[in-house]
Amino acid sequence: MKRTLFISMFLTAFSIVAVSQSYNDYIEKSFTCIDKEEWACAEESILGALRAEPSNPQNSLLLSNLGTVQRLQGKYEEAIRSYSNALMITPRSVTLLKNRAALYAEIDSLDAALIDYTSVISLDTKEEEALYRRGMIYLEKNDTLAARIDFERMLQINPQSSDARVGLATLMKFRNYHKEAADLYTQVISFNKNDADLYFGRAEAYFYLGRIAKAREDIKKAMELNEGDPLYYILRSRINWAQYEKEAAYDDLDKALELGASPQSVETVMKEYRQYDKK
Repeated sequence: MKRTLFISMFLTAFSIVAVSQSYNDYIEKSFTCIDKEEWACAEESILGALRAEPSNPQNSLLLSNLGTVQRLQGKYEEAIRSYSNALMITPRSVTLLKNRAALYAEIDSLDAALIDYTSVISLDTKEEEALYRRGMIYLEKNDTLAARIDFERMLQINPQSSDARVGLATLMKFRNYHKEAADLYTQVISFNKNDADLYFGRAEAYFYLGRIAKAREDIKKAMELNEGDPLYYILRSRINWAQYEKEAAYDDLDKALELGASPQSVETVMKEYRQYDKK
């Protein structure tokens, strides 16, 4: 992950104002550390700059970068604090609000994420990413009406939006309209042929439609594009089980666990298999 992940990497590293040499030195060192993906080094360098010039008006950008490198280290509470401190300086920053919202969502603080995404949308009514993310959170909270409003609003802004169609497809699956979901995934796949998650989504829809051969074809394609997602193995396990390939089904669950799937989700599937075997 390189400099493009950080807010324009400080507008060409402060080609403005006279600041102390040590401040610039710390910033340049942080850039070097980021290029090398040495996040602890980057964090310490940014903190050094903040200590050197605590009242510098550019510190909002520094704090944003600090939040990002802390997030990449799994220091989520510190990252939230850094983003929040940055927002105290620039409270109307869409980028900062999106960064904090994404982190809130990552740690399952969905209500806090919703507040930030709603703030983004109030600042920029055409912010498609915020609408998509908010819509997906609404789905997680079982608010299908609010989710649909956000996804349809995206289509009004951008009739070609792939994310809007993916959101609507997810909504259709949620409501057990699997044929409609499969059709929406097909539309998106037609111009996004290398997105593994799209094939996975359509495979899941086909599975619940009972179109097992189609589901197997799509999950195979998804795994060719990304073989490291444990959810893919759980779905393939279900597909194998539906075709009476029990050993392969259990092997896939073992692989899903190896790749980091939650033991609870795997146990749920295994329990279904055991109940079936008792019949």
